[in-house]
Amino acid sequence: MPVLHILGNGGVLANTPWMSGQYLAGWLLETVALCAVDCFALISGYVGSTAKFRWSRVGNLWLGIVFYTLLLTALFAVWMPEVVSRRTWFGAIFPITSNQYWFMTAYVGMFFFIPLMNLMLEKASKRMLTEFLVAVLVVFSFLPCLFTILLQDSPYGLHRGYSMVWLIMLYLVGGYLRKYEIPQKLSRKKAVVVFCISTLLAWLSKVVIEWGTNRMLGYPAGGTSFVSYVSPFIVINAVALLCFFARTEFRSKALRKGIAVLSPAALGVYIIHVHPLVWNYVLRDCLTFAAAYPVWRMLLWVVALAFGIYLVCSLIDVVRIRLFQAVGVPVLCRKLDGWIAGIHRESPLPPEEK
Repeated sequence: MPVLHILGNGGVLANTPWMSGQYLAGWLLETVALCAVDCFALISGYVGSTAKFRWSRVGNLWLGIVFYTLLLTALFAVWMPEVVSRRTWFGAIFPITSNQYWFMTAYVGMFFFIPLMNLMLEKASKRMLTEFLVAVLVVFSFLPCLFTILLQDSPYGLHRGYSMVWLIMLYLVGGYLRKYEIPQKLSRKKAVVVFCISTLLAWLSKVVIEWGTNRMLGYPAGGTSFVSYVSPFIVINAVALLCFFARTEFRSKALRKGIAVLSPAALGVYIIHVHPLVWNYVLRDCLTFAAAYPVWRMLLWVVALAFGIYLVCSLIDVVRIRLFQAVGVPVLCRKLDGWIAGIHRESPLPPEEK
């Protein structure tokens, strides 16, 4: 995910000459990395569709977000008080409802639909779920991408994938993949081939559309029509990656331990480095220099910067997770599950259910 932010919001792509080697290589890397959000939503459905639903998960997530927003705002209030306003503090206290992080707002909103989605995945027939999968790819993915060329946005309130609705759809797709064991039917080699072909098609669509519109209109337009979260190519990439890693066994104990330690910190990486104060006043203006280098050095800088951001933020969040464990935050959140379960036990059943 840091790769996307460095290339996009970090200004690297915006500072490369159109159709230059840096431009084409940068957009190829962007296309490769763009499936990160879709992949996370798919994994949520793949894992969550068979797991016991716990309200404590959203409580623990919300507390983690508020911890960072309050801490970072407080640090900036001391370091750069001129950039911290009352509105900044409001966003720090209510990061979800103030849409401070679009993904976390959409993800938490999706979370409340998980019990219903899991029930649908359990009870619905294979035909119904398959028709839904086809609708996601055709009606909500392929066709909107065609309209995006003209409208620069997606219909159905999808907003090019920056939407709770899109995450809900991908959760259900992930649950479908788990229920019908799709990863077990696709070899790792085939998953890699599918990923490479889909990535190439998405990237070529950008090049061809921009070249064609530049010839017809005098300026390039609509190049990201099939390079977005709702693009069928990007969805296919996310599915291919999920299938690949679902069939991958990590035999090294050290590697498994490292994954176990860093995996819970993945969302922390996102929350820390895209915090508005951190991004606008620390990172954003320090990243555009990569665009001035030749292709291979530019790509190397982007990957190195992304790895550095990921590693530093992961280590910070590992400390936060252990701090939460030390003060009993997970235990407190689990009490929420017990409290809600107690309400259900005490609620009298309607006559027809007794």
